[in-house]
Amino acid sequence: MDEILKLRNIHKSFGPVKVLEGIDFSIERGEVKALLGANGAGKSTLIKIVGGVHSPTDGEMFLNGEPYGVKNENDAKKKGISIIYQELSLIPSMTVIDNIFLGREFVKDGFLNRKQMNIEYGKICEEFEFDIDADTIVSDLSIAKQQMVEIMKAISYNADLIIMDEPTTSLTNGEKEGLFKIIQKLKGLHKSIIYISHMLEEIFKVCDSAAIMRNGIMVGSYKIQELTKSKIAELMTGNLENGSIEKKDWCYVDARSASALETVHMTGRKVKDINFQVRKGEVVGLAGLVGSKRTEIINLIYGVDQMTEGSIRMNGKEVKIRSPKEAIANKIGFIPEDRKNLGLILDQEIYKNASAVQLRKCRKHGFLSKEKEVDFAKEGIQRLAIKVNSPEQQVKELSGGNQQKVVVSKWLNQDLDLIIYDEPTKGIDIGAKEDIFQTVKDFAQKGIGVIFISSDLEEVVRVSDRILVVRNGAIAGSLTAAEASVQSIMNIIFDV
Repeated sequence: MDEILKLRNIHKSFGPVKVLEGIDFSIERGEVKALLGANGAGKSTLIKIVGGVHSPTDGEMFLNGEPYGVKNENDAKKKGISIIYQELSLIPSMTVIDNIFLGREFVKDGFLNRKQMNIEYGKICEEFEFDIDADTIVSDLSIAKQQMVEIMKAISYNADLIIMDEPTTSLTNGEKEGLFKIIQKLKGLHKSIIYISHMLEEIFKVCDSAAIMRNGIMVGSYKIQELTKSKIAELMTGNLENGSIEKKDWCYVDARSASALETVHMTGRKVKDINFQVRKGEVVGLAGLVGSKRTEIINLIYGVDQMTEGSIRMNGKEVKIRSPKEAIANKIGFIPEDRKNLGLILDQEIYKNASAVQLRKCRKHGFLSKEKEVDFAKEGIQRLAIKVNSPEQQVKELSGGNQQKVVVSKWLNQDLDLIIYDEPTKGIDIGAKEDIFQTVKDFAQKGIGVIFISSDLEEVVRVSDRILVVRNGAIAGSLTAAEASVQSIMNIIFDV
């Protein structure tokens, strides 16, 4: 066996949180190997360790049979490992060729040698059948073309191991076929590829084998001929049955409940023909893998992105929501996934963050009253058991779980018809999660409709009255609480 990369007993922890436990993984020269797992399985952490972003807490790595230690991403590239991340890393204001050779430009007599850069770029385009003009500004390209530039950039390093993280997310069918041809060509050049994708059709088309992860452990490695869609879904979930998940013992909605929200043929740049309803007091879960476009659906409802077709109805009446301000005016609350950048002002005090969307309640004689802001914050601190020294403490000094509770506290006592939770338990401890789940129950009990998104499918099953499964920017299926399990959700995701 000609192993190019071998990982042995890799562990990774972030503080007290164990992310990877005892991972064994290997890939041979010229092999295309899928790395599969549900959201939170540990795939991203593992490839970041290989690519020099993180260091393992414990374990050994070998590259070409020799011990492999890596200082950073550039060090990994110098040693022959290149990663194409799902999130684009290009500089939009620069040209294609300048992005390709950024940080390793050709220089002659102290000056930039653009002629040689163009020659090298031409060689890559000819060999791999790329047709993107070198001098095009990246921001002028479609997202699909930008993705192809990322692929060209990785290839230009002449790496022996290329890791592709969801490389086809933005590509058309024709562009996907072009990528598959590139993969076959790289394989013919004895390059190795670790291929991460939730599109199982692609896995069966381009991969020789698959390694499957679940909850930070490596379930096993299999020849692609040994696998089917249903087998992969079972291995990724552990074939969890409803009985292994704590089921909700409360429900505040029935068939007679009025509609809080209804989307009618709602369509945007990244989602299409979205039709669903949330009744008053109902918790509707949106389940799907990373890249399924769950958040993009929410962004249309909340006015972050604009609809190209369709409509939104609140309480049976059509409304126009073109901004978050208009969403709030229509009694919609939102707890965003990125709490640090979108949910909080980290350098400001807790009381200022807590009262941010309810300033009209914190006025006295027409002026903003610090006393009322602090009182409002104190109520949220008490109700959500937020651990603080004082409401005047800066929010950046709190733990992740307590920061998240501050985000939730902004919407307490607000006159709402709908509240949206987007990954509300991401990066917080078990105790804080239970407090967040309690707020979902409290909102529903008041007759407020709830949309709940989480990459942890067990959480979605636990809190939802109904679950909509999202795949490729569309609703692929619906499950009642009685029908829902991790396995049944995964079966719809993978179209088993």
